[in-house]
Amino acid sequence: MIKLNVKLMLAALVLSIGAISMVNAQVEPGTTLRFFVDSNFVVNGENFQAGEYTIERTPSTADSPSLLIIRGEKSMIFDTMVSDTRDAADRTELVFENVDGVNYLSAIAVEGHTSRNELLSAKAQSK
Repeated sequence: MIKLNVKLMLAALVLSIGAISMVNAQVEPGTTLRFFVDSNFVVNGENFQAGEYTIERTPSTADSPSLLIIRGEKSMIFDTMVSDTRDAADRTELVFENVDGVNYLSAIAVEGHTSRNELLSAKAQSK
């Protein structure tokens, strides 16, 4: 009887960890996303030139899964909000919101995942 209870508890623990991992499946630890951005853009009020960039989670496991690093000609750490979508992303991409000719990074989607990292609206970023 005790062995059965231990097995059930272990199975529940594995399922719980799996569910937590799936919820945080946006930009996974150790994954580096590489992009070429063909026009200038803004991330949380900071201007970035067109070019090659990488985006990844901060290396500290104590940091929130929403805290990301963008690296390129210029680098910065920025916070995002993790949101869930009904459908899985068709491809890994940066999503921009264009306001008055300025491209604001608004989301990062990862192929096959139903969650994505979203940034403040363009209006909030331009303040």
